[in-house]
Amino acid sequence: MTTITDAAHRIAAQLDQRGNPDLIGLPETLCRALKVQEEAGEMAQAVIGVLGQNPRKGITHTWDDVVAEAIDTALSALVLAETVRPGMLGLILAGRLDHLARRAAASGAPDTYPAVDPDPADDDAPGQRQAATLRWLLDAHTEHGLPLPEDFIGYASGSTLRLRLSDDQADGVRRWAAYLGLSIEQRDVEHNGNRWVHVGAESSYNSDVTGLGWRHVEVVTSCDRKPVAEAAPLAVVA
Repeated sequence: MTTITDAAHRIAAQLDQRGNPDLIGLPETLCRALKVQEEAGEMAQAVIGVLGQNPRKGITHTWDDVVAEAIDTALSALVLAETVRPGMLGLILAGRLDHLARRAAASGAPDTYPAVDPDPADDDAPGQRQAATLRWLLDAHTEHGLPLPEDFIGYASGSTLRLRLSDDQADGVRRWAAYLGLSIEQRDVEHNGNRWVHVGAESSYNSDVTGLGWRHVEVVTSCDRKPVAEAAPLAVVA
């Protein structure tokens, strides 16, 4: 059975192959973003048609038409997501759905898993948060194939969570970033006689992307670590 994410991946690939070659890159991405708005407009037109709110046309649509246009809108949005972050759509969608479920639970919506108290009152609050974080990491690994960190460290009285992946796990950082909705940055680092590329993703402060009360999250790895080459000796002029 083809899922909606399978369909979005296939359509994005077809558009890549058959689209206007003059629009490759940012212009093509912008066009796919506009396609979402176009489909949303068609859904709105269908609602007006159901209600007969255009006196000139009268009743022109059914609620089935509205549903069809809503699905087209959702699919166009997923095609845009696949375009912006190729190969990460499943993780992006899973992470966003988890976020929406946590937000609904925090607002008191029924039939969702309970929200985690970001500020537990009892004396074992740090231990509770560490245990909840470990369960969250294991669930993310089991359900979505995300790599487990070598260690996870909480800083600043439970404010920041830092997930350090093993070396050369740039793809792992990208997958975590897709799941948590984070941006990725990389920079060259030289320290203690070694040089490496730092690849990381981090949330804005006070965003709590995990739902565990961590107000700032970092996911990092070090790639291509190697000793700094010793400077060549200067030639001595005879």
